[in-house]
Amino acid sequence: MTSFRRAMEKLNVTGKILAADITPASPAFQLADLGVKVPPARRVEYIPTLQDIVRQHQVGLLVPLTDLDLRSLARHREEFQQLGCTVMVGTEAAVNLCRDKALTNDVIGRAGLATIRTVPLGVFTQDPYYPCFVKPISGSAGIGAAIIRNDKELRAHVATFGDLLIVQEYVPGQEYTLDVYRTRAGQIVSVVPRQRLLVRSGEVEKGITVKDEQLISAGVRVAEKLEGLWGVFCCQCRRSGSSPPRFFEINPRFGGGAPLSIAAGADLPLYLLQEVLGRPITAQVGSFIDRLLMLRYDHEVFLQVDEQFETGYSVPQFH
Repeated sequence: MTSFRRAMEKLNVTGKILAADITPASPAFQLADLGVKVPPARRVEYIPTLQDIVRQHQVGLLVPLTDLDLRSLARHREEFQQLGCTVMVGTEAAVNLCRDKALTNDVIGRAGLATIRTVPLGVFTQDPYYPCFVKPISGSAGIGAAIIRNDKELRAHVATFGDLLIVQEYVPGQEYTLDVYRTRAGQIVSVVPRQRLLVRSGEVEKGITVKDEQLISAGVRVAEKLEGLWGVFCCQCRRSGSSPPRFFEINPRFGGGAPLSIAAGADLPLYLLQEVLGRPITAQVGSFIDRLLMLRYDHEVFLQVDEQFETGYSVPQFH
C-alpha cells in the first residue's frame, strides 16, 4: 500500500487507495484511504460486489493479492475493462496454467530449463520416493506443505490434511523467488531474484536480493513463455550451489516478498501504474540493488470499536 502511494506521488497522480476484505478487522482495511467490505471470493456475489464498488468509486485499477480470486477475476476481466477498470490479471488460460503444476512444468520445459518432478498423490503412491515435498493442490500460506521422509510420515500428513495433495521431488539447496514484470505486449522489463532465508506461514520473513545473471536469464526465459500473463508475478526455484536453477511454481500475482524487490529499486507498482496510464515504463532488467537484506517484524494497528464491529472471527466457547 505504501509503495503504491509513493508510486502515485512520483507520477503526480491523485486518487484514493481502496482495500477490499471480508472483515473490517484487517490492517489493510484500516490503513487504506477507504476500506470496503466484500463477500468471500468463492461466493457468487463476490464479482458483482466488486463491480458495484468500481462503479461507485470509479476505480481504475484492481490489483489482486491472493490466489483466491484470480480465476474469477481473469474470467470477468473484460467486464471490468468495460467499466473503465483494469484488472492486473492474465487471461483465464494463463492463470489456469500457473495453477496447474503439470502445465507449469510443461512451460518451464519449453523454456529449456530444468523442472522438479511433480505428480498427484495417487501417482506417487504407486512408485514412492523419499525424501519428497508435499502440499495441497489448492493451498496457500504454506499450510499443509512439508518435507516427507517415509511412508509413516506421509500417512500422518494425509490424515491431517487430506489426500488432495501433490508430491514433488525434494531438491536440496537454496530457494529463490524471482519477482517479474511482464508488459501486456509480452516484454520482460524487470526480474529480481531474492533468496528466501526464512519463511513463516508461506511468507518470506528474511530475504536478500541476489544479482545473479544465471537466475535473471532463467527468469526471463520462463516469463517469455507465459503468454497471456502480464503485470507483476513471481516464479520460484531451487538451486544447489552454482548448478542451474530448477523451477517449480509460478504465482500470477504480487509475491509476499515483493517489498524487498521494490526497496531494491525495482519499483513494481510504479511500472504497473506507468503501463496502465500509457506512460513509458522506466524498468530495466538487472537494475536493482544487490545483496539488500530484508528483516521483517510484526506491527500493530489498534482500534477502539463498539459491540457492532464485525471482526469476522468466531470466538471459541469453553464449557
